[in-house]
Amino acid sequence: MMRIYSDFDGTIAVHDIGNKLFQKYVGPKALEIVKHYLNGTMTARECLTQECAAVPSVTAKELESFVHQFSLDPSFGAFVEFCRHRNIPLVVLSDGLDFYVERLLKKHGHQGLPFYSNHLEFVQQGGVTKMVPSFPYTDAECPLCGNCKRNHLLTLSGDDDIIVYIGDGISDRCPVRFADIVFAKGSLIRYCQDQNVTYHEFRDFTDVMSRLELLLKRKRIRKRREAEMARREVFAQG
Repeated sequence: MMRIYSDFDGTIAVHDIGNKLFQKYVGPKALEIVKHYLNGTMTARECLTQECAAVPSVTAKELESFVHQFSLDPSFGAFVEFCRHRNIPLVVLSDGLDFYVERLLKKHGHQGLPFYSNHLEFVQQGGVTKMVPSFPYTDAECPLCGNCKRNHLLTLSGDDDIIVYIGDGISDRCPVRFADIVFAKGSLIRYCQDQNVTYHEFRDFTDVMSRLELLLKRKRIRKRREAEMARREVFAQG
């Protein structure tokens, strides 16, 4: 069976909602926090925690109003139907916050689509409402992401499954190593090139559908040898 996993920010969503959120509510300080993450002196969990803590005060209602101004890739709806008609499981994996992932999927009629992300709560602290993230899907041995996408790929997929991954950024670097078919855009392209990960470049989900249609017409889709070996290595260590 083919199983498809897709990033959210900058992939399903036209913009990186998380970045936009913190640019609005934190300002230039958000960029300073992210720099520490990019240069490796701060983990993804630390970065998101500090970004949320830097937001002076915001209510769920205010944040929901902000989130609803953003859109999904116009071709994503057709892609969901493409997968449904072919009985291909589609799962959204985000290293962002469930607050906006859930609301934007629901806004566009995809509330039944399974997704995994970091969790956000609003807590009263000193008379103001603060954003407090938590990480239900973290990997204690890996500091790269808050939501370990690799673990989702491995636990939700079977030995005989063909794993497809679609992404664009830093949090997608790990899971593409374990995927048989990779669709990349943005900075993920350079990573795939540097790491010799075979990929298909895409602009939107129309490109993804076109390429998958061609692949599905083949009698047999081969697994990517390097990805299969990487998956076996993880299970051997476990």
